Amino acid sequence: MNRKANGASISTIRKALGIPQMSLAGRAGITKAYMSQIESGIRQPAPDVLRRIADQLGVTLDAISYPVPEPEPEAAAS
Repeated sequence: MNRKANGASISTIRKALGIPQMSLAGRAGITKAYMSQIESGIRQPAPDVLRRIADQLGVTLDAISYPVPEPEPEAAAS
């Protein structure tokens, strides 16, 4: 199952911890602009970026993401 970032969760946790956006972005190895786009839901980070963000926030991947179900295979036409 794939995971998608929940930008609002990332932003809420970051702010609760008192971590500036620029600081979290730098520690996660991305730009502040990219972090802003993730938090606002404009961009979806790659799984490795999502993991780095979670690690830097000190939370599990589940805390900042939600599962995306795999598409069901289409039934063969009879």
